[in-house]
Amino acid sequence: MKWKSKALWLSLSIIVFITLLGLAVYFESAVYLYAASALPVVIVPLLPDMAKHRYADAAKNKNVRFAKLTIGGDPMLAISFSPGYIRWKRATGKLYFQWSQISGNPELDETPGQGHKEASLTVLPFDLSVHPRKQGWVGIDLGQLAQRAGTLPYTAGEVTRLLIRMSDLEAVVMPVAPQTGLPSGTGKQLQV
Repeated sequence: MKWKSKALWLSLSIIVFITLLGLAVYFESAVYLYAASALPVVIVPLLPDMAKHRYADAAKNKNVRFAKLTIGGDPMLAISFSPGYIRWKRATGKLYFQWSQISGNPELDETPGQGHKEASLTVLPFDLSVHPRKQGWVGIDLGQLAQRAGTLPYTAGEVTRLLIRMSDLEAVVMPVAPQTGLPSGTGKQLQV
């Protein structure tokens, strides 16, 4: 069911629900109240999907592809997806992908845009973050990307690829541990 027809049915069912509640109060009738209590069974499946974050998993979803590219001597990760995969109008959440998925991908020799045209957005270091609970997942802030796409000559809906510098990605995934030196007991065996 398309979103427009779904929205029409949702608004119609909510109007009927409110009308039945009003009739139940006005006539003091339990029958209208029972009818109104059955309507949430119709309303709930019509509610829009409010998932805030999106998970790009190339193993489960064939609309997403990860590839390593070298652009100007700089290694980059390209996340390609089909148009409409990212809902830019509600771009408030994050697009998460798994760091381990990109480590096994071969590097592509061609440069982006060779043979076909794709609109790309560059992901900057401050757009990246690690998932707060899932280890090995990296997030891209879609709100910042959508805001930045507003200044480009193409719309965010035309974007089919995100480009991330591997150095930026590694800086987020593998934070530099503080150098504390060797512990004082290193190399000594405990004698009993």
